[in-house]
Amino acid sequence: MKKILVVDDNQNITNLVETILESSGYSCTKANNAKQCLELIYDNSNSYDLILMDLAMPEMSGIDVLKKLKQDGLLNRHQVVFFTASSLTDSEKEDLKKIGALDAMGKPFTKAELLQFVADHTKE
Repeated sequence: MKKILVVDDNQNITNLVETILESSGYSCTKANNAKQCLELIYDNSNSYDLILMDLAMPEMSGIDVLKKLKQDGLLNRHQVVFFTASSLTDSEKEDLKKIGALDAMGKPFTKAELLQFVADHTKE
């Protein structure tokens, strides 16, 4: 079973994503801020096949988290994709990939879009 860490400061979104993913056979852990996300990642007992993270969060953004994981050499163990309410240009998506993200998708999304996005990024 693939393990997904869902990170968003909006608890309604993390609850919705958890429901969708778990009903489709994924194991889900939620974090509602960057600090909680980092605590889960730095706990050596946790390993995630994918981290689905909001780009814009208060105090510490998804980009800040990504840069910290990269700085600490943890991107080889954890793959990060973003989801965001902002519309991203192809150039902005490429910039995110340059700093270590696999991809990004926009919100809102349908159940089918979310499941396809996660499936595309958790393939063996």
